[in-house]
Amino acid sequence: MPRIQGLAETGVLTGSQVVKPSEGYVFSITIAWTGAAVGDKVYLRDGDDAADPAEVTFVFATANGTITREWTQGKKFDNGIYYDEGAAQNVFTEMTFK
Repeated sequence: MPRIQGLAETGVLTGSQVVKPSEGYVFSITIAWTGAAVGDKVYLRDGDDAADPAEVTFVFATANGTITREWTQGKKFDNGIYYDEGAAQNVFTEMTFK
């Protein structure tokens, strides 16, 4: 498979924010957390704010941990990519997107 051109990395995200305000693709995400409540959630939303629909939801099964998810062809977001930490705290996330 040829290398995908034009990928970008977020650096460490430590709060809810717009990653891309227009159509885009997420190729990988790594979420790490400490001292969270079991059941806390992080969302990737299709749009540019927390009111937009959640495309992907990550649920914390433990108080401390890491989740890594990859989409080799990219997960498409039609209206933008919004990273939403919800009520979770002490979350550190990195994402590769285009």
